[in-house]
Amino acid sequence: MQRRILLSALATAAILSQGGTALAKDNKSVALVLGVKGSPFYQALQCGAQAKAQELGLSLTVSAPDQFAADSQIPVVNAVTATAPAVAAIVPTDVQALVQPMRELSERGTQVITVDQTINDDHFVRTKVLTDNEAGGRQGAEAMNELLGGQGKVLVITQPPGSAAQDARTKGFEEQLKTYAGIEYIGAQYQSDDPQKAAEIVTSTISAHPDLAGIFSTNDQGAIGAITGLRQAGAAGRIKVVAYDAATAEVNAFKNGTIHALIAQNPKQEGEAAMEAAAKLIKGETLPATTLTEIVTIKAGENEKADQYEYVADCM
Repeated sequence: MQRRILLSALATAAILSQGGTALAKDNKSVALVLGVKGSPFYQALQCGAQAKAQELGLSLTVSAPDQFAADSQIPVVNAVTATAPAVAAIVPTDVQALVQPMRELSERGTQVITVDQTINDDHFVRTKVLTDNEAGGRQGAEAMNELLGGQGKVLVITQPPGSAAQDARTKGFEEQLKTYAGIEYIGAQYQSDDPQKAAEIVTSTISAHPDLAGIFSTNDQGAIGAITGLRQAGAAGRIKVVAYDAATAEVNAFKNGTIHALIAQNPKQEGEAAMEAAAKLIKGETLPATTLTEIVTIKAGENEKADQYEYVADCM
C-alpha cells in the first residue's frame, strides 16, 4: 500500500511539473522597469522594446519611478514581483540597493535581465544588456583632448556614486584623461539628475576657475543643466562641452555650437535587445552573460549623424 501511495504521489508530481513547464512556456508576460519617468533615453528605450515585443508576440508592461533613485524604484520592482511576469527587464538605479528586491523577484520564478545599468551581485541575472560605459568615458576624454588641443582645466558633472553606468563613464574618462599631460582635471561634481543643480555647479566652478576650459557630462540631464549654467555665466561656446547621450535638447545644442561633441548610445537598440533576450529565455534558450549595444562619438559638423542617433520617443 505504501509503495502504491508513493508511486501515485510521484506520478502526480510529474504531471504537475510538466504542466508547470507548459504554463511557463505559455506565459509570455514581460515587465520592463525603466530608470526614471520622463527621460528621453528611457522613452526611446521603451519605444524600441514595445515595437520588438509586439513583433515577438510578448505581452509587455512598462513602469518607472518618479526619480532615478533606489528608494523611488524599489516599490516599483516590488509591484512587478507581485504580478509574477515570466521575465523582468530592469534598469537598476543603484548597484547595491536593488540587489535584494531583484533577487526576491528571481526567487519567485521570474527570469531577470538588467538593462543599461548593472548591480553588484548579479548571479541570478540571466543577461546584462548595456553599452561599454568605460569605453564611452574614454571616448569622451579623447574628444575633450582633441577639442582643447591637449591643454586646459576640465570638470566632470555626473551622478553620485552608486549608478553603475555613470560610475563607469566617469572612471573611463578619468583614466584616459591621465594620459594627457597638458590637461588639468579639477574633479567630479554631482547633480543627481537635476539640471538646475548642474547649472549651479557650472556657475560656481567658473567663479572659482575662470580659466575652466572643458566640461564632460555623463548624462543628458547634466548636459542640459550645464548649458544653462554656461549661458548664465556668459561662457556658452567658449568652454568646450562633451556630453553623453543624444537627447533632443543636446542635439540642438550640438548643432548651435554650445555642445562640441556627443557620446551617443542607441537606447532603441537596447530595448530591442532586451525583448529579444526575454523571448529567448521564455523559449528556454541560454543567453550570453552580456549583450553589448553600440556607442558612437559625434563630432562637430556631423549633424546627420546626430540626427541618426537622436533619442526620439516615437511610440508615445
